[in-house]
Amino acid sequence: MINLGFYTGSGSNVRYQRTGFDYLLTGVAFLPVLAGWIYILYQTRQIGGLFFQEHAMSGMVMLLLFLVLGCSMFVPVRYYHFAFRITEKNIGRQYVLAIRLCQFWNVAISCMNLGKLLGKSCAGAIYLSVFGVVLMACTFVAYFVLAYKMR
Repeated sequence: MINLGFYTGSGSNVRYQRTGFDYLLTGVAFLPVLAGWIYILYQTRQIGGLFFQEHAMSGMVMLLLFLVLGCSMFVPVRYYHFAFRITEKNIGRQYVLAIRLCQFWNVAISCMNLGKLLGKSCAGAIYLSVFGVVLMACTFVAYFVLAYKMR
């Protein structure tokens, strides 16, 4: 047993080698943040400085959440609290599942924030928020199903 969560004892350190898929998910999560900032800056230029004053905090929250969740793949494994018992055999798989959950949630939260930002001016922006909620729910269920199978 290793010291990696609520149910475990003493242990070791596990390193995760990032793959191209991890960087792809990070890039996909960054696209809504970038689109949000482009929208804020474009509308500020068109309407005036008042738009920036009203929506700059939204853009900063989008960027902050992206950075916090994006850094999840660099957090040492001992700071994760896993849902199921961790052993020497399953630590690698459980750690990868937890990192992927955070990355998919990063995409979902970025889409929800962009949907909120565009909600006043674009009629179809609600679909971004709905997509984010559905993605978050699906990844949550998939994480627990896979983590239970791989315990």
